[in-house]
Amino acid sequence: MTGHGHACLKDGTCSIDVEVRTVNNRFLKIASKVSEVAAAIEVDLENLVREFVRRGTVSISIRVAQNDRTRASRVCTDTLRSYIEQSQGTMAASGEPWTMELGSMLQLPGVLETPTFEDTDELLSQVTATLRSALSDLNQMRIREGKAMAVQLQQGLSEIRKLRARIDERAPQVLEEYRRRLEGKLRIGLAETGNSSNEIDVIREVLLFSDRCDIREELVRLESHLDQFEHSMVAPESQGRRLDFLIQELLRETNTIGSKANDAKIAHDVVSIKTLIEQLREMVQNIE
Repeated sequence: MTGHGHACLKDGTCSIDVEVRTVNNRFLKIASKVSEVAAAIEVDLENLVREFVRRGTVSISIRVAQNDRTRASRVCTDTLRSYIEQSQGTMAASGEPWTMELGSMLQLPGVLETPTFEDTDELLSQVTATLRSALSDLNQMRIREGKAMAVQLQQGLSEIRKLRARIDERAPQVLEEYRRRLEGKLRIGLAETGNSSNEIDVIREVLLFSDRCDIREELVRLESHLDQFEHSMVAPESQGRRLDFLIQELLRETNTIGSKANDAKIAHDVVSIKTLIEQLREMVQNIE
């Protein structure tokens, strides 16, 4: 499920800014970008994410900076001098003029000495607490989105139930209409040949058609899957994978109904159900 969470902490010595974003994914994937000081506990931070998120792509950004100006990064003059001397020698050997861009030189490894924190353990504890706050903020947003999505899912299930009930009501009529059409064709054929009607043959053909087009079992399973879907929606644990599976089962039963029913009206309702199921599928992809 998509979401965004943010938290920050500032005191006299440092500031911690944490941002968490999630997008849809069938599995859990964590991508973290943390300040160097927090790299030592990156694994612990990812484990904390797993306590809050179980499905989706999670992007974490953690920035840690010192507020004390006396602890600002210092230039390592020996390292900078070494870079300058080497670059001057290289340019002189090639006969090209040498120019120095201070901004570029400061980006070279080792030129700037990053100040260290006095109490690293306390800092890492603060980073963890700030991430926890950001994850809580993330889940609050996801909960609000989930409640709105639940309403839409329930509406879709209600529409499917209405169409299923209409198909259930229509199914016996299909058999009766087929019997009438068969008898009509048989009477015309027998009249043309001068033979008499054989009721046993008509009954046998109707029974064969009934067996091929019997969708009662599929309708029962469809209703069962709808019930399971609703129960899973209110389960306390994450049910995204289960809902995804039930979507597949709903679609499978619907396809079977469409292929067996042999009726234009039922086929029309089947198309409507499949459209609703696809809408449900898109929403279920957002559910953890």
